[in-house]
Amino acid sequence: MRKRNRSDLMLVEILIGVFFFMLSLTVLVQVFAKSRNLTVKAEVETKALAQAQNVIESIYNTEDPLKNLQEMGFLNSHGVWVQDLQSYSLMATMENVPAEAGTLWRGEIKAFYNLRDLEKDRQEAEMLFSLPCVWYRGV
Repeated sequence: MRKRNRSDLMLVEILIGVFFFMLSLTVLVQVFAKSRNLTVKAEVETKALAQAQNVIESIYNTEDPLKNLQEMGFLNSHGVWVQDLQSYSLMATMENVPAEAGTLWRGEIKAFYNLRDLEKDRQEAEMLFSLPCVWYRGV
């Protein structure tokens, strides 16, 4: 009788140990998954920032910024220029204020991280950053 109680107690101890092992394994997998997601998002943000800076520098060095945006692959939709890349999108808005001595251009480049929700089969966007740009073109 005593031998059976000891073996039952040993089985319960082993089951408790397996339970805690599985619980800690679940937490670790979630931590590593979150870490991977943060790494991917940081890589996308770095690429988007470099691309946005290239767009702004290209716009600064042209006579017609809107034509330049079109040549770089941006599509115009109601005054907003959008370039949809695989993991992020860039959105540019430009406006000009004519004056006697030239034109003041104001713009903004925003980057969005494209999130895909496979369960709901839709895509959402999370804003990464916004870069304002202002420059003056004399006559």
